[in-house]
Amino acid sequence: MELRGDELADIQYCGHPVLRAVRAVVRDHDWRTLSPTIESVSTSDHEGGVTLGLTLRFAGYGAEYQADLTLQVSGHALTVTFDGLASKNFSSNRIGLVALHWPDEAGRDILITSSDGSRAKKTFPRDISPHQPFVDVAAMTWERAGSAFHLEFTGDIFETEDQRNWTDASFKTYSTPLSRPFPVSVLAGDRVHQSLRLTAASGNPMTEVLPRKEEQNVLTLRSHVRGRVPGLGTSSSRTAVKLSVVPGLEALIVELPADDTTEAHEILKTALQQAAELGTTLDVRVTATQADDLNPILDLLPLESVTRIGVFSSNGHVTEPGLWERLCFEADRRGFTGLLIAGTRAHFTELNRRQHVLPGGADAITYSITPQMHATEVAHIVESLPIQRQTALNALRIGSGRPLHIGPVTLKARFNAVSTDRGENHKTSEQMTTDPLQTENFTAAWLLGSIAALTLPGVESVSYFEASGPRGFLADDGTPTPAFKIFRDLAALRGAEILDIQHAIPRLVLYPVTTDAGVLLFAANLTAEPRHVTVQLENGNAHTLDIPAWSTTTRRLGRLIENEEQDVSQA
Repeated sequence: MELRGDELADIQYCGHPVLRAVRAVVRDHDWRTLSPTIESVSTSDHEGGVTLGLTLRFAGYGAEYQADLTLQVSGHALTVTFDGLASKNFSSNRIGLVALHWPDEAGRDILITSSDGSRAKKTFPRDISPHQPFVDVAAMTWERAGSAFHLEFTGDIFETEDQRNWTDASFKTYSTPLSRPFPVSVLAGDRVHQSLRLTAASGNPMTEVLPRKEEQNVLTLRSHVRGRVPGLGTSSSRTAVKLSVVPGLEALIVELPADDTTEAHEILKTALQQAAELGTTLDVRVTATQADDLNPILDLLPLESVTRIGVFSSNGHVTEPGLWERLCFEADRRGFTGLLIAGTRAHFTELNRRQHVLPGGADAITYSITPQMHATEVAHIVESLPIQRQTALNALRIGSGRPLHIGPVTLKARFNAVSTDRGENHKTSEQMTTDPLQTENFTAAWLLGSIAALTLPGVESVSYFEASGPRGFLADDGTPTPAFKIFRDLAALRGAEILDIQHAIPRLVLYPVTTDAGVLLFAANLTAEPRHVTVQLENGNAHTLDIPAWSTTTRRLGRLIENEEQDVSQA
């Protein structure tokens, strides 16, 4: 196992992954996670094992908490103990230990022991489960890689949720069932004691650690078409940066609050100017509390500049039937010829959990993505990329194959979709929604990984970030970010064929796009080490890529079949 900050990560047995992680969390009344700081670390060796002690302090959003986390490894067992103490009064939705299971557990059988001692055979869900697949969990037993594992919890009742709903690469078993009322008042001096114990036992245990596989560094580019570049869009911003035309830009999302027409008018005014500068149309997303609020907003819209309109509840963030019926009626009455879209302005979670209210007459479906609902570490952000693809596949199933217009996709959430304080939804600070990674090379690499993951039949468009500003493609002074350069080049290639790469290398993204001049290969390195790979073409030509850590590169490869050399350049 590896200690990454406060997280006990990548727990293995005999060289095989067992748990993604174990960590302690403290969350306030709006499900915001208090930031942990390690104040001290102690270690001690003993016969047959080792003990690691962490003193943690949690702080944020006016709340403080402290805890001792003890990790004991002995023989075939790992025990993690949490002793927490409230430093001051605050309201909380969750305090204690969580265990993260790998996403490839999907489809695996598991035996759940409940608090009354009864046992039931369950299965990790293959499709993303809208609700908790396992409840009232005191222990769980399963087999993996030839060994049997038993995970036992004390100190509270635990349950499991499918975190793929939020694009986390995990299932999570956590304490305090959601069936209990929350938030709860935590008083200074209140204590929480929990523990979990993971044991490995099998009739035929693996006793040899598997050798590390050598990484494949020669990949073959095949002429098989695996998809097309989706339409790429972005969202309007409130900055005064002068924009310029982005060829092929699909649309500019603008979110309009129907409960404040004055603010909506100002937002729309800026969005129309930005759309004109970018050379595109508007994708309008209206949030409303009641159907009567729609008319004043729709009266503001110059429909000839609008390609799509969607409406969502201000509270539940999904397209409620009453709002949808009024939108359809008013759009028809005004002669709107664009698309009417439905779904959610929040996470895939809301689409998954409220799919029964999804209107059957919607032209297309939408939902948003952020990788930082539960964890902010770079490793977790990177691991969200393949799960983005799973959410899209599940959304296509929920929408019965109707086209998807995914977005906004942002590094941090635009608002708190699970806030218990409804006022929080419109008062989220810029600091909370802005990630300092926005202007880094990392975000360009992550963007390419996201586009590659969402290149699927049925995904018509994906909208990323904002046009400008602290969450934008252009910084406040108009300087293009590294992500903008990738975004701009791929927006111009909308609909171009994407070829297949034989095999794959973890955390390396290869996105070969066909153009009139041959194949243009976009590549991203999502690791902290430089990567050196060779791409072999069917015509025998080979091209070597040297990609720095957390960076992207673009290489024109020429044609796959013809033997004539093409112009080769590296960007």
